[in-house]
Amino acid sequence: MTSTEERLERRWNRAWALAPYGLLGLATVLSLVFDPATWPDRLVTLAIVAALSGWHGWFIVAHPQWWERQTLAMIVYFAGLLAGTVVLALRGDSFQLFVPVCYVLAFVALPGWLAYAGVVLANVPWLVLSGTELWPTLLDLAMVTPLAALIGWAIRAMEREAIRRRKANSRLVAMAAENAELHAKLLARAKDTGTAEERARIAREIHDTVAQGLTGIVTQLEVAEELAPAEGPLRGRIGTARRLARSSLVEVRRSIEALRPGPLHDARLGDAVAAAVATWLEQYGVPATFVMTGTPRPIHSEIEVMVLRAAQETLSNVGRHALASRVDITLSYMEDVIILDVRDDGTGFDTRASSAGFGLTALRERARLLSGTVDIESAPGAGTAVSVSVPMIEVAR
Repeated sequence: MTSTEERLERRWNRAWALAPYGLLGLATVLSLVFDPATWPDRLVTLAIVAALSGWHGWFIVAHPQWWERQTLAMIVYFAGLLAGTVVLALRGDSFQLFVPVCYVLAFVALPGWLAYAGVVLANVPWLVLSGTELWPTLLDLAMVTPLAALIGWAIRAMEREAIRRRKANSRLVAMAAENAELHAKLLARAKDTGTAEERARIAREIHDTVAQGLTGIVTQLEVAEELAPAEGPLRGRIGTARRLARSSLVEVRRSIEALRPGPLHDARLGDAVAAAVATWLEQYGVPATFVMTGTPRPIHSEIEVMVLRAAQETLSNVGRHALASRVDITLSYMEDVIILDVRDDGTGFDTRASSAGFGLTALRERARLLSGTVDIESAPGAGTAVSVSVPMIEVAR
């Protein structure tokens, strides 16, 4: 139910609850003005009016949640209402103006078939009035009672239909919200799928063009180096060109891996990092140890990819620049973060004077996007320690 519908329903309920006061007040004024009675009798009448007003106020105005729900309480209320109405009608003809209110309140207060019984009982004040002729009164009530019951039935039918429509609208609104959420998820998944497909396409293009071309260049340079004279600068220059081409080929392959994180498709993060360490050891021949601490848990794929790329990038920097004799890699699963530490005993550098290369800069940017950090500790001749920390975002598998 919307806030507008709630306010409208509360206003209607309030109007139904307060309407009897208007007729009771009008009947009281007419009684004081026109009904012949002494002032002591009028004071008694006013006391009865006050009591009936309080009775209606307690059961109907103060507790609207009891309407048609608290059956026993509403039966007691309606019996008291009829009794008060009968007493007032007997004390003054002006209070006959209030009697029709009993028909309405029967449908306001009483549930189900009891409301129709209440309509019948609402005729009691007419029957006890002095000076009424029995058979003409019964004939009039025989026509009025079905009409009142029909009107009450129609009002209840309209209420039920309004409630049914409101519930249907609420279900439609809930379904629309659910569909919007599903649509947003589908769009996000389609975007992720499109991004992954585009990255895979770029990786294939680089592999089929640049990587294959560099592989051919390396092969040709190796042949040329073997054919070149052993003495002279030509062989040295060919060897330099071969090493540059091979180094570029390694970088291109590493870029392909960054675009297409294949090691994580079928392996856990610890296994993927261990495989990266083994590949690096085979390439550079520097002793390296890998240790994993804590309890491995499934984490978000972006976190896994970021940590794996961090391991590959730092190891690549060690192999190219550090001249290290030993490297230690530690992957730590902690309560709310995952930390990758890569330490070497190489030449080191002054972190205040040296600017980070593109690889470390890109690593810092990727970590920052995931609310992570990259810390580098190094000094000339004291080796280098790189620590990458990212939040632990777990997923179910």
